[in-house]
Amino acid sequence: MQARLVELLLRYDAARFASLISEREGGPLGDPRLEPYRRLAALWHLRGELFEGILPLIKRRLSFVAPRELLSEGLPPRGRVDWPRTLAAGLRDAPGEAPLEARTRQRRRHFATPENLLVVVTLLEYRAAAERALETEAAQAGLAALRHPFHEIVDACGRELAFPQLAGLVGQCERIVGGDAEGTIEDLEQAVAEQLPPGSSGAYEDLLAWRRRLAALTLVAHYLPQERRYTLGSDPGSDDLLYRTWLFLEVADLLRLRGQLPPGAVSDTLHLAWGEGAGRRAYVLRLGPALESRWASGPAPQPALLIAREGCAVVRDREALVWREPGFVVAAHIGAGSTLGDATRRLLGDMALLGERRGAVVFAVAAGATEGGPAAPYQIAANLGASDPDAAVLVHQVAPVLGDTRGPQAALEQLLDAAHAAIGPAVSIACHGVFLDEVSATEGQALAVRDGAPLAAEPGDLLVCPKPHIGPWRVDLVSRSRHCCQDARLCHITGRPGARRPVRPPRTTEDLLRELDALFERRAPDAIDEAAIDAVGRRVEALTRRFAELSGALALMDVYEQRLRDMGMARTLDRLAPEGRESLALAVYLVEKLDAAQATDFSAPMIHIARVLEREIQRRVMAIPGIAPADFPHGKPTLGALDGTRRKRPEVWARIEAHLAGAWDGRVDDADEVFNIPFDSFVKQLHPIVNARNQAAHTTPLARERYSRLFGDVCHGGASRVGVLNALLLAWPAGASDE
Repeated sequence: MQARLVELLLRYDAARFASLISEREGGPLGDPRLEPYRRLAALWHLRGELFEGILPLIKRRLSFVAPRELLSEGLPPRGRVDWPRTLAAGLRDAPGEAPLEARTRQRRRHFATPENLLVVVTLLEYRAAAERALETEAAQAGLAALRHPFHEIVDACGRELAFPQLAGLVGQCERIVGGDAEGTIEDLEQAVAEQLPPGSSGAYEDLLAWRRRLAALTLVAHYLPQERRYTLGSDPGSDDLLYRTWLFLEVADLLRLRGQLPPGAVSDTLHLAWGEGAGRRAYVLRLGPALESRWASGPAPQPALLIAREGCAVVRDREALVWREPGFVVAAHIGAGSTLGDATRRLLGDMALLGERRGAVVFAVAAGATEGGPAAPYQIAANLGASDPDAAVLVHQVAPVLGDTRGPQAALEQLLDAAHAAIGPAVSIACHGVFLDEVSATEGQALAVRDGAPLAAEPGDLLVCPKPHIGPWRVDLVSRSRHCCQDARLCHITGRPGARRPVRPPRTTEDLLRELDALFERRAPDAIDEAAIDAVGRRVEALTRRFAELSGALALMDVYEQRLRDMGMARTLDRLAPEGRESLALAVYLVEKLDAAQATDFSAPMIHIARVLEREIQRRVMAIPGIAPADFPHGKPTLGALDGTRRKRPEVWARIEAHLAGAWDGRVDDADEVFNIPFDSFVKQLHPIVNARNQAAHTTPLARERYSRLFGDVCHGGASRVGVLNALLLAWPAGASDE
């Protein structure tokens, strides 16, 4: 495992090498098949000592020789003049004349010493070994080898060999390394050792020791009864950490083979896609010292691997973790046998701390393994009672095999398949609250106590809150006024976009008025947006329809449609889409109930009418060729955005007008053939309706008189004479074209 981990660390996470592999006392592994891995470990482990310790000292006190040489120089001489030799030469060569040359003695410094030659030879050998390792890596990992950390060694050797005093020795040393020189590398080492002063501890002595360690360091075997010496390897007390890291990096190598691993170093997180076809899902595999617990003051979980869905849902109450979408916890252990029970118990405890439901205990040597092959995976069911009856733990064996990467990776694929099946499809977080009926709520009021206080002031405020995203067994008893969309511990949709409190199905007009009031937005009018207005409108329509269904009035919508015909829509009601006719009829029904209850707020029927008009506009505008959702601020032409498009998006408005040149006929008053309403005037008449709709979406009451006036403007009167809805249906029939 150490041998394979050396290769994986250098391929994916060299920064973690020093924390896992270091020098320590132990027995050496003597298997000759480990030599390539031993060489990789030693080359990388010793690089810092050479480049950061030994070479800087050598370059500061570089050895050299400076012998005296007798030279003949022209005047003026540079060296020290040897007058006897100079005068004797002058008398011999030119008697009676002044000497024109001088015999001088000079010291010429050069660096071709055995010590410096050994430095250059070491750098050449070191670079060649790194290049050979890179060639092997390129054959295994392809283009991924371009990012291998051994390129740092090659570059560092090149920089050191370019040092001016060493650069001139490269040619001579290359002949020594290649065996073309008279002496050998062993002779060079012996010459350096002989020239060092007795008891020396200088940089050249360190270089000799470094070369011996590079050749002798091997991987450690903690459990073999061999001689003890300094070797490379892991701490025996960190075997589980070593095994967990090996599993993580082996998955990284598996992803590389599958084309899922981007170039670059691997951090503590791997992103992967697993599964086939429509069942393929994105996951994150995390390697960390400990995972976040959902217990505020509980014990920290043991370090483990966690496989979680990419972008998994998380619920927090302020900063405290309330719930995290379950993943798959992997507890990795080297040993087996008697440790299986302890490992399983620890994993089940960690799963309770983390809020996880499924996990696996993975061993390098699993209980039940045989010499013929790995032990088959099996499951241990965990009966944790009501907290999580579906919890279960798998037991897997994933063992490294020297010279065989496919076997362990096949076992990891099996483990990832199990995690993929255990996590399953995503379950959305939504409100599934169900109100208790009157009798059940009254009887359950005595039980609805938490922290010594009643949950709700009245029984009608109680509801059961199933949480299928946690499990079919999880159901909470909550109060709508105190917990829904307020307390994230009990309401997991709190703070999420579009979160709304549940609505009790109304059975009386008083219930309807109370539930309608709970639906409207509580924000300031200038802070509400189209998305919030649309959400309020949908919920108002649904609530009104449910009330009509419970009261039996939904089956009598034909009666209210006939009233609409009598109110000015005889020519146009049948041109509406079915949902539009029903919504208008529900508005008439709702006004009847509000009048009977002497209500003062008619916001709800106003919302019905505005939404019918808005949907008819959208149905026509979005059918225009060349018009796309991106042409409008909210992806569709809302009542509020249509006039803004006319003013701010002239290119979009030009496409609309070009289409309406053949589709819009503004002669909507059958009693006056001269009267004509242009589309631009029609858009301007929407302003009071938009303002009333925005007011209706808030808690600001809409008076009965204003509602009546607006209803007339929409359905049978106003500046368009026939109402803006009738004008739209008559002037622009659905499906009309430019032809």
